[in-house]
Amino acid sequence: MPKGNLTVLGLGAMGSAVATRLREAGYAVTVWNRTAAKAEPHVAAGATAAATVAEAADAGDVVFVVLLDHASVREHLDPAADRLRGKDVVNLTTTTPNQSRETAAWAAEHGIAYLDGAIMAVPDMIGTPGARLLYSGAENAYAIARPALETLGGAEFTGADPGVASLKDMALLAAMDLMLLGYLQAIAMMRTAGATAADTAAEVEDWLAAMLPYGKEIAAIVDGGTYDTGGQNVDFDRAGIGSLITASREQGVSAVLLEPHRKLLDELAAAGHGASDWPRIIDRLTITR
Repeated sequence: MPKGNLTVLGLGAMGSAVATRLREAGYAVTVWNRTAAKAEPHVAAGATAAATVAEAADAGDVVFVVLLDHASVREHLDPAADRLRGKDVVNLTTTTPNQSRETAAWAAEHGIAYLDGAIMAVPDMIGTPGARLLYSGAENAYAIARPALETLGGAEFTGADPGVASLKDMALLAAMDLMLLGYLQAIAMMRTAGATAADTAAEVEDWLAAMLPYGKEIAAIVDGGTYDTGGQNVDFDRAGIGSLITASREQGVSAVLLEPHRKLLDELAAAGHGASDWPRIIDRLTITR
């Protein structure tokens, strides 16, 4: 007998990976996709296809939503609100924190237990130990869905605020994005001397691996809040970034990725914080609303 009845809405690359893994783990899976043809391989493998979102909602005790974006989530879930009442909805669509909170508020109005999820993995990783999935929202929904969630990868409940999983996802992706932009800056600089991108990327990887533990020291400075440890200060860092910018330009490489860093340091120096620890730059990242 199947472990339970689950529904997956959306059969793009990630939705298909989720549906496949849940079925392989022993669940009875009903799938729905706007383009019905995408359901055919899943049906051939043992899933059931639903013609409408409402029909799919009826079939599953837990409904996984893996759609394109926030707008598509609301477009397809709103008309099926009555059919989702009393069910657990796990939204794995990439959304912003406030969009997650908005959907959670809508779900609460309709008697739907809502869990927002963020997938820190690519589709091929689903079901492997390397997949990390973050969840926030209704803790009872997490408890009920947890056995199924754990078949997809590491499951981490981050709290009752439905926006926290998305916030953590976006924060980690921001760190990754800035890091990978650094790879491109280094590659652009070194290829002017004939180095291949592969060679430079390998050197960057080794260098960053050695430097990553320094992130904990930065965190300690920020949490301390005084910015007076006597370490590398704003004025020293300004000079260092200035050299990076000059070196890039000398090689005919734009410094557009480095200039925002220098701008923030200049603002700190102008405010009288040249002797402060350079991580004080975080104060310049707060937007007054």
